[in-house]
Amino acid sequence: MSAKDSMLSRGDLPNAAKLAVLGMVSGALSWWLIDVSDRSGLKFDLEAYGVVLMPIAVYPGLVFGLFVGAFFRYRHKVTWLRGIAYVLAALLGYLAAFHVAFYILSSVSNDQSGTLAYIASGVPAGLAGSLLLGLLSKFLLRVPGRSTMGLPVAVGTVAGALLALGNFGDDGWGFLPFFILWQGAYGASLAPLLRARAT
Repeated sequence: MSAKDSMLSRGDLPNAAKLAVLGMVSGALSWWLIDVSDRSGLKFDLEAYGVVLMPIAVYPGLVFGLFVGAFFRYRHKVTWLRGIAYVLAALLGYLAAFHVAFYILSSVSNDQSGTLAYIASGVPAGLAGSLLLGLLSKFLLRVPGRSTMGLPVAVGTVAGALLALGNFGDDGWGFLPFFILWQGAYGASLAPLLRARAT
C-alpha cells in the first residue's frame, strides 16, 4: 500500500459518508449521555494515579467504539472479539486524548484559559488519541500502518482544534458540536482503512 492508497479516493466516499454519520451520531449521543448523567445524579468522578474517570472522559470513546466496532463487525466481517477489542481501543484512545487536554487546560491559569488555550490543548489531545487508536487498530484489524496512522492521525489532530467550541455556550453546550464534528471527521477518515482490509 502506497501513501496515495492511504488517502481518500472516490471509491471510499460511500464508506466515508457512512462512517461520518456514525461518528456524528455517536458524538451527539455521547454528549446526551454526559448531560443526562450530570442532570440525573448519575455522574461519577473517580481519580487515582493521575487517571480521571467521569462521564466526559469515558462516554465519547465508548460510544464511538461501539458504533464503529459494530460497523466493522456487520459490514466488514471483523470477528466479535476484534469488534469488542476495537471498542476498548477507542475508549483508551479517547481517554488518552481527554487526559492530554485536561492536564494542559488545568495547567493554564484562569485568566488565560480562552479559545487559544482550548485549541492549544485540543491539537495535541487529538494527536495522542488518534495515534493510540491508530496503533491499536493496526494490530486489531490487521491492516497496513499507513491506513491507520496516516489520514486518521492527521484528521484527528487537526480536528482536535475544534475543542475551542467547548469554550462557548452555557453549561458546556459548546461540547455538543465539538463531539459531533470531531467524531464525524475522524469517522470519515477511517474509510481507506476498510479498503486496505478488503485487499
